[in-house]
Amino acid sequence: MKKMPLPSQQLERRKTPRRHEDRSLPNFQDMVEGAVQGILIHSNFKPLFVNNAFARLFGYDKPEELLALPLIRPLFPAELWPEIELEYNRFIRGDTSTQISRMMGTGRDGTDIWLSTTKRIIDWHGTPAVQITAFDISKQVAMEQLLLGNEQQLRGILEILPVPIYIARRRDGKLLFVNRKTCLLLQQGAGAMLRSSSEQFFVDQEDRSKIHMMIDSVPDVREIEVKMRTAQGREFMAELAAIRIIYGEQPAMLVSLNDISERKKMEAELFHQANTDSLTGLSNRRYFMIQAEQEIRRAHRFSRALSVIMMDLDHFKHINDTYGHAAGDIALETIVKASLESLRESDIMGRLGGEEFAILLPETSLEAASEVASRLLTNIAQTPIPTGKKVIHCTTSLGVAELRSTDSSIDELLCRADDALFVSKENGRNRATLGQ
Repeated sequence: MKKMPLPSQQLERRKTPRRHEDRSLPNFQDMVEGAVQGILIHSNFKPLFVNNAFARLFGYDKPEELLALPLIRPLFPAELWPEIELEYNRFIRGDTSTQISRMMGTGRDGTDIWLSTTKRIIDWHGTPAVQITAFDISKQVAMEQLLLGNEQQLRGILEILPVPIYIARRRDGKLLFVNRKTCLLLQQGAGAMLRSSSEQFFVDQEDRSKIHMMIDSVPDVREIEVKMRTAQGREFMAELAAIRIIYGEQPAMLVSLNDISERKKMEAELFHQANTDSLTGLSNRRYFMIQAEQEIRRAHRFSRALSVIMMDLDHFKHINDTYGHAAGDIALETIVKASLESLRESDIMGRLGGEEFAILLPETSLEAASEVASRLLTNIAQTPIPTGKKVIHCTTSLGVAELRSTDSSIDELLCRADDALFVSKENGRNRATLGQ
């Protein structure tokens, strides 16, 4: 089994860089300026950046014409400005970071433009600013208004759509309309459903309340993941979209559902495969490094201790050469199981390659990590390993290091632990050395 080396800045025997420089990147400024969606950045409503698509959206020939405006007030109707100003203040105070909504815009020639906008707070050269990304949805809104103006026509259209759709009254959730696909998904007939409330199909009522609060702020919400249950009690994950409508002269919500249970299972499986070592079930090298960087940031933010143990199995090549690679795999699986028995649930163990492992110990000082290392040495040495020919034992060498306030990345911490591991190897193996 080939040994994959760890990075080190100090030992000549470890020269493989941990990270590689990125290849040349595309020009993101060109991508933004040439984007299909309109993009505007402003600070206190003074325009700072406008791309070509945003200028065209409002009927201007060039972005420079918009940038020449002292304020962006001409772009939106006067009646919207009190709410726009309140929204801007919420961004600056940090009460919200992203806002998705529909709103009306005003073209250069005075025409109304329906926009789907995403607004978020950004840092513009040290100054807080708001970025607005906008699409023209005027045709879509006109079609919606046409459909909603004819309730009977709406019911007919919704009934034949190939997706589950229901309409619920806002004040109490009473179901006012369900199509056939909804009945099939929720496993109940239309008559029974129309005598019930939508709340009975939500596993967590907080999800339903959250959707109602969102729909109070914006006329439509999309791609919301919620856990739902059928009338027979089967729970499933659903992707939900909803719009605010008037139905039968009552405030209501039109909701579409999509059962994404299988998709979520597949995503979880793909995540597991991409981040897990297939032999041991531990985090693989890439995912361990991601977890380590997160723990370092958390430790620095809250001034918490963090230690790491580097582990290398002693004479592992001899096991492979003598008993075969299958026995080597059994040895790795056995040692990992024995190691996990010595660790807490909050500790993170990863396989960095071959017979080399690393263990993150959150909330752990160097002294406490040394005690963990002692337990590991004892537990591993006493654990029998069946090879098929005979039972053997294996020892391990450990290097222990504690996070310093000056460490900016996992590389520095692992490097000190790796140096200590090398000292353990040089001094006879089956021992732990504390890094300096």
